[in-house]
Amino acid sequence: MDRGDVLSGAAFTAVLRSAIVFLLILVAVGWAALTYVQNNLQTEIREDVKEHWDILAADHQTEGADSVVETIRHVRPLYVSGVRALAIFDEGRRLAGNVITQPPGEGFQRGPLDHEAPLSPAASNEFIYYGGALGGRWLVVGQRLDILQHAREAIVRTLALTGFIVVLSMLALGYFLSRRSLSRLREIEAALERTSEGDTGARIPENGGDTQIDRMAREMNRHLDRSSRLMTTTRNTAAAVAQDLKSPLGRAYLALGRAQDQLTVGADPSDALFDAQDELEQMRGVFDAYLQLSLIEAGTDNARFERVGMSALVRDLAETYSLVAEDAGQSLVTHVDDADDYEISGNPQMLHRLVVNLLQNAVNYGPNGNRICMELTRQSGDVALVVTDHGPGIPETARDALFQPFYRLDPSRTKPGSGLGLALVRAIVERHSGTIALHDNDPGLRVEMRFPSLR
Repeated sequence: MDRGDVLSGAAFTAVLRSAIVFLLILVAVGWAALTYVQNNLQTEIREDVKEHWDILAADHQTEGADSVVETIRHVRPLYVSGVRALAIFDEGRRLAGNVITQPPGEGFQRGPLDHEAPLSPAASNEFIYYGGALGGRWLVVGQRLDILQHAREAIVRTLALTGFIVVLSMLALGYFLSRRSLSRLREIEAALERTSEGDTGARIPENGGDTQIDRMAREMNRHLDRSSRLMTTTRNTAAAVAQDLKSPLGRAYLALGRAQDQLTVGADPSDALFDAQDELEQMRGVFDAYLQLSLIEAGTDNARFERVGMSALVRDLAETYSLVAEDAGQSLVTHVDDADDYEISGNPQMLHRLVVNLLQNAVNYGPNGNRICMELTRQSGDVALVVTDHGPGIPETARDALFQPFYRLDPSRTKPGSGLGLALVRAIVERHSGTIALHDNDPGLRVEMRFPSLR
């Protein structure tokens, strides 16, 4: 896998941008923290310096000037490190302390002092000190700002180390995510390339993840399934249409031949012409059904969806087909909850065609005394339409094939129908984001459909 492709991946790029933003925020926060710490430390140093100066001033007031000089001489060994500055001067001459030269200025000052302690290379020669007159003499108390320098260095090192670790971790994570994303994209690319070369069974491997690429892969597989089914259907349609239309076309041809013979002998050709018209009408019905199926599967049917109450639609068709079932020596029973409208988003004409096809199939293939049942219920929040019969049923091995256009269980094709009924039913169900399944009714067939409910 090309490292350049990984580094230019969306995941790595996004993480890199996040790392840059993090560094900018870290610098801003670090600068604010450093300023805050320095200001607090300087305030504390000032307070400490002034407190020491005040203590000596109080000692001068109670014990006298000589006592202050003796005190400074006594504590001088404690200040040998050079961190603190303490000295008393008389007209510029040092009387005691570790500052050699009297510094200028009165009150708080910040700057270097002529300290007698040797200065190490890593130490700062900058002090915060307080100078003021004390009984005709000059008292200086100060503290070196090494603590500020050490605090600054510690904060900068901590922030730098934190930034390095976090950014390195982010970039490593971004590289891993980008590499994994690129691997998934390569799988998608390979599957699409195989599909373009004619492999209708090519699919994108699914790993059960829930990332955007995983969801896209599942959606693309769904479209590939649909495309594969359309391609298979298209390949099989020509032969199936030729086989299904061969008989009515032949009968229409013969009927027209009879009409011509009757005209020749001066007889009335009306019956023969009517027979030819019936055969042609049957062929037109097959083409209309297949055209509708093709438009629905291609998503170009231009159907308008609205709120459809399945309860009213099922009741209306049950009333009509109960008479059709009676004429065929069968019965139709309907179970619908009167208190529920079973509303879904759909196209009324398509849903009407769906129910009609199911009921007509049940009547066409059911024996005398067949009992057809149509039930409308709710299952896990969905609207479920179930149609059952007690006919011959369908072998489990042939149930998937029944959804293919022009497929029939009867090879002789003596039963009425075009072989498009269940194919059109499934196309309508999927157009409404629903599912359909065929089950054994023991005996007979059970067709279960589920649609997303509007409430």
